[in-house]
Amino acid sequence: MNFSYIHGACAALCLCVAQSAAFAQVAATNDNPVHGAIDFHVHTSPDVSSRNLTDIELARIAARYEMGGLVLKNHVTMTADRAALVNATVPEIEVFGGIVLNYAVGGLNAAAVQTMAKMSGGRGKVVWFPTSDSAFHRATKTQKTGGITVFENGELSQATEEVLAAVKEHDLVLETGHLSPEEVLAVIRRANELGIDKIVVTHAMAENPGLDIAQMKEAASLGAHLELIYLDHLGTPTAHMQWLRDRRPNSIANMAAAVKEVGAEHFILASDLGQTGNPIHPDGMVELINGLMAEGIPRSDIDMMVRENPGKLLGL
Repeated sequence: MNFSYIHGACAALCLCVAQSAAFAQVAATNDNPVHGAIDFHVHTSPDVSSRNLTDIELARIAARYEMGGLVLKNHVTMTADRAALVNATVPEIEVFGGIVLNYAVGGLNAAAVQTMAKMSGGRGKVVWFPTSDSAFHRATKTQKTGGITVFENGELSQATEEVLAAVKEHDLVLETGHLSPEEVLAVIRRANELGIDKIVVTHAMAENPGLDIAQMKEAASLGAHLELIYLDHLGTPTAHMQWLRDRRPNSIANMAAAVKEVGAEHFILASDLGQTGNPIHPDGMVELINGLMAEGIPRSDIDMMVRENPGKLLGL
C-alpha cells in the first residue's frame, strides 16, 4: 500500500475543505482579491517532487475562488497535454501549460518546443528556459558544476537560436527560467530583435535570476514582463521549512517598491506554490495581493498585474 500517496490525498482533501471555508468568508464580504486572477506559475502533481495538490484538485479549488486561469509548470515534463485534460474536466477555469527546457526534455531542444506547441487541445502556451538544470542555478543553489547555458563562445548558441525561432513560429510565451542576469538580458535582447512580443522574466527578484532595478528596467524597456511570486515572501530565516530558510529573502514590501519604481504595466503576479507543507496557490495569491495593496499599490495596478497582463500573454 502506498502510504505516501494516501497521506498526500488526505492532506489535499483537508486543504479543499479548509479553503472552501476560507473562500466563503471572502465571498461573504463581497471582496474577493483573486476574482478573475491568473496564476502564471503553479506546481502540481503528478511530479517527481512532493506536491500538495493534483492538477485537477487545484483547478477545482481555484475555480471555487473564482480565479480566471492557471499555468501549470513542471521542471521535468511538458504540461500542455495535462492542461488540456484539466481544462476539459474543470471548464470553469482556463488552464494552460508549457515546457521547461531542462535535461529531462533534452535541454535547449527546439524539437521538444515544436511538439509541445502542436499538442492537441491548444493549451501549450509557455516555454521556460532551463531552471534547475541551468548552469547558473547549479552554481548558486547546489554548488554543482556543469548545467545548461545559452552561451557558446560568448554568443547565444545555435540551440538557443533554434528555440527562439520555435517560440516565434508558434507565438508562444518566452520565460527566462533560472538563467543568470546576463543570460536573461541577452535572451530578451535577441527575442526582441526577432519580434517575439510575449516575454516573461521568471520570478525576476528571486535569487535566480535576482535582477536589480536597473536590469528590470532594461528588460521592461525591451517589452518583457517581470514576474513576482508569493513564494519569495516565504523565504525568511525563520521559515517553516529548511529549504525556505536557505532562500534569499524578498519581502512583499520590496516587491511593492519595485512595482512603484518600474511600473505595474511591466509586471505579472504568481504564486510559485504547490510544495508540500506550503499554503495552497489561491491563498498565496490572496496574501500577495493584499500585501501589495497594504504597501500602497492601488487596486487598478493589481488588476493589471493579475488579470490584464497575464491575460494578454495567454491570448485571453
